[in-house]
Formats: sequence, C-alpha cells, structure tokens
Amino acid sequence: MKAISLFSSVLIATSTLLSVLTPASAHIAMSYPRGQAGPWTDDLRNTVHAWIGYEGKKFPCGGYKKGPVTKLNAGQTIGVEFWTFGMPYDKFPPPSNVKPARHGGGACEFSLSYDGGKTWKVIGQYTETCPDIYYRWPVQIPHNAPSCKDSNKCLFAMSWTAYRINQFYHHCANVEIRGVSGGKLPTLDMTVVNVRQRGQKQDTHADGDGGRERGPGPKREEVKRNTSGFYAFGGGAGDKGIDLGLDKV
Repeated sequence: MKAISLFSSVLIATSTLLSVLTPASAHIAMSYPRGQAGPWTDDLRNTVHAWIGYEGKKFPCGGYKKGPVTKLNAGQTIGVEFWTFGMPYDKFPPPSNVKPARHGGGACEFSLSYDGGKTWKVIGQYTETCPDIYYRWPVQIPHNAPSCKDSNKCLFAMSWTAYRINQFYHHCANVEIRGVSGGKLPTLDMTVVNVRQRGQKQDTHADGDGGRERGPGPKREEVKRNTSGFYAFGGGAGDKGIDLGLDKV
C-alpha cells in the first residue's frame, strides 16, 4: 500500500512536471537497480531523465543524494530496467502507450565504482539499441568482484551516449556487493563524452537503431557477452571492451 500511495502522489506531481518538460528533456532513467532521484525516493526531479550538463546537472551520477541500497552478489546476473514519467516503476513490462524519448537508441555501459564515483570500471556494454523501457538489459556482476560493503561509496551506474544528439547520461544506484576474497574489478574504464572535463571528447554521439519510442531490444550476441564473464578481470578481449560506435560531429 505504501508503494501504491507513493506512486499516486508521484502521478499528481508529474502532471505539473510534464507541463514544463520538452520532448528533448524527458528521457529515461534507471529503475533497477533503484537509482538515485526517482519516484521510489523522496527526491524526484524532472532532471533525473536529463543529460549531464542540463541545468547544471553534474557528473558523476547527476549530483543527487543517496538512494535505496540494492544488494548484489559476485557472479549474479541482473536485468537492468529503465523508467520514464507516466509509467509505474514497480511493474514490468510497462504499458504500451508509454512513449519515452530514447532518440533512436545509442550506446550504454554499465559500470561499478568502489570509491564514490571517482573511478568507474565497465561490467557491461550494449550498442545501438540501448536504452529502452520495454526490455530488461542483462548484465553480470563479475564472478571475481571484490566485496564492497560501504553503500555510500559502492555505486552501480548506467551511462548512455545518445544517437544523433550529442548528449551523455549518467544515473547511479547505491549498492552493496558480496564478493570474493582477493577479487579484482575489471580493467576497462567507463567511456565519458560530452562532459566538460579535461580530456573528454565533445560533440560526440553513438550509432543507433533509428527507432523512436521502441526499439528491437538487446542484441542476442551482446546479451551473451554481458552474461558470460567477458568483462571480468583477466578476460582477454574483455579488457578492451567493444566498439561503441561513437562518432564526432
């Protein structure tokens, strides 16, 4: 009942928010693991869907306060889910009439940070078709990941480089990870573009699928790669990742 009541309150507040959101500012946020600043928290903002830099939105994570804590295990495969205004966040799949602005897809990375967002290591990648609220996006916590018990510093993030438009999104969830003794994180650093920091690429977008509200979902070969230990430390090609299809304008 508490979740239903909270969602009802969100719908009322959302009607006001939607009146000021433009199609270019209403996008997609991560709903599982539960991200920071969403309807499942007391911190719901229209900027939760927006790109880094929109109205001063900061990197990493958007500058939001701590959210719900999700407990994960090394070797566990989770299905990352996305959310947009006007849809229930606790039911999957969402109603077919919900139309998020995914801009024809793009490239997503899923990453872990053990130091509060100072460094990020990639544990999953999807190209062209990501993101989309109508699908779960499987990603495996590395089987040899070390434990991370401080949920203030342990973060799971989705980052999205959009198609056609030069926007970079970054949404984080506070997590605890039950890992293995002597474990190590992957070696692949998260890709960061279009963020006004020294050394980052600007005016960059990713290849997409060209669709509007709904795309074809995760590619079969990428699902296999993201659930097979490809990104674990010492995984050979996994240390290099895959071509995200990023292009400068």
